[in-house]
Amino acid sequence: MAKAILQTQDEDLQSVYINPLTDFGFKKIFLNKELLIAFLNDVVGTDIKEIQYLPTEGLGNFIEERTAVFDLLCTTEKDDYFIVEMQLGKQTYFRDRVLFYASHVIRKQAPRKKYWNYNLKAVYVVSILNFITFTEESAKKEVIERVYLYRETTKTQFSDKLNMIFVELPKFNKQAAELQNNTDTWLFLLKNTFVLDTCPPEITGRIFKLFLEIAEIKQLTPTEMETYKRSLKQNFYVRDIANCARMEGRMEGKMERSRQLAIKLLTRNEPIEDVIYLTDLSRDQVLELLSQLPKS
Repeated sequence: MAKAILQTQDEDLQSVYINPLTDFGFKKIFLNKELLIAFLNDVVGTDIKEIQYLPTEGLGNFIEERTAVFDLLCTTEKDDYFIVEMQLGKQTYFRDRVLFYASHVIRKQAPRKKYWNYNLKAVYVVSILNFITFTEESAKKEVIERVYLYRETTKTQFSDKLNMIFVELPKFNKQAAELQNNTDTWLFLLKNTFVLDTCPPEITGRIFKLFLEIAEIKQLTPTEMETYKRSLKQNFYVRDIANCARMEGRMEGKMERSRQLAIKLLTRNEPIEDVIYLTDLSRDQVLELLSQLPKS
């Protein structure tokens, strides 16, 4: 398994473009204001003119939580809030976590004074998923699922202040020749950029050329390359531990899952610093696990 993982990492590092579905790749691309604005306008259907990035909160402490990092938080010229995250591995209560993220930003709008009229700014949570969460037959072909607050009696919108958009990439299977609009092109690039050798002739437009230009591996600095390598390794081990969980049954407790992942990494002779980074265990905890492993 370790050999196969390393081979896959090497193949990705030899590609022309970075993988946008890594923590590093996602932020490298969408910390460009022009790209993020265009993406949100096309995929969400907004009319944003300007955004301001805000500091994100450290809400995830364990490996399965950090793979759904609170990637980007920004406000628009209308003071609406956008949380944009990329989710690699399936999580049992992912929908609940989306609500938690949204409520976190809603709560933060309350001013530090006695009187407030509760006039909220809209909050959008845009989740780009590398798995399927809506499995109903009627949703089988719906790549983008939009969830709002509606009244049951009148079937009308109750409020436009909470908006959740789920982009399920596994449902998107169009090839370059089949792309019909900008949304299709965004989804195609998110899913396929790292396997492209060059920009497909079907993809035109300055914004998408900019996307691919920023994604070129040859543009990375040595420091960025090291960060990207670590981000790739994290992706592969997330995938590996998820596969193990499916085969072995779900273990109870976040700490235990982190411990089991650390043991797997140590068994493969991964560097101590990488084990700490990938599991969020302390150095002492990792060293203790290492001391308990059979001597080879």
